[in-house]
Amino acid sequence: MQRYGFLAIWCDIANEDLADYRNWLTKEHIADRTFSPGFLGVRLFEALDDSRSHFILYATESIEVLRGPAYKAILDNPSPWTKRIMPRFGPFDRALGEQVLKVGNGFGSHVVVWRVRLKQASIDIAHVKKELSAAATLDGVASIRLFELDRSTTDGESQEKTMRQGVEGDFHYMLCVEAVGEAAARRASETIGSALDRIFPALDNAKPQCFSMFYGEAAHEGPTDQDRPGRAGT
Repeated sequence: MQRYGFLAIWCDIANEDLADYRNWLTKEHIADRTFSPGFLGVRLFEALDDSRSHFILYATESIEVLRGPAYKAILDNPSPWTKRIMPRFGPFDRALGEQVLKVGNGFGSHVVVWRVRLKQASIDIAHVKKELSAAATLDGVASIRLFELDRSTTDGESQEKTMRQGVEGDFHYMLCVEAVGEAAARRASETIGSALDRIFPALDNAKPQCFSMFYGEAAHEGPTDQDRPGRAGT
């Protein structure tokens, strides 16, 4: 299995900044990454229980893309819009790493995401695959993916990072269930959530969040403005 890279963002925003934040994401910030070398695509989600809470998931050809000079240049050259909106972020988290396991196929309209913290970082990947393969048979579940954080990449310094506060990526793995509808997502959250201590015997903490997708971009489509200058965001 190819080990694709991932960049995951969790961000809450105040009601008064919500429209500006979403315009920034969809008109500038996301495209600066999606159409950068090595990025494959992105999906933007809102939490089912709070439209101010967002989850963004990028895919890259490999983790090396996230360590490379093109992405670093974006992070170190924030746009005026980025400088205005980023200090307004509420609770924020960010993690980078690799996809290490996938069972099932396809994407869903909804995802359930767990940030999984373990008492010890290593896992038995064969055991986890067996457990997740059984979970993937649940009605309405399209696929399940497991992502492993890379601490050295997540902790990289940048100009953008100076505009945010707090620890980022304070967990070991991200578990993402793709579901075809809200009801399926909520069922998966409850059923798989109750089995997490069996899936991850060294489990310390993991809280689920259910999200629905409302925006996406794919690198193969290309930007509408071929001369688009590099700008920045998160």
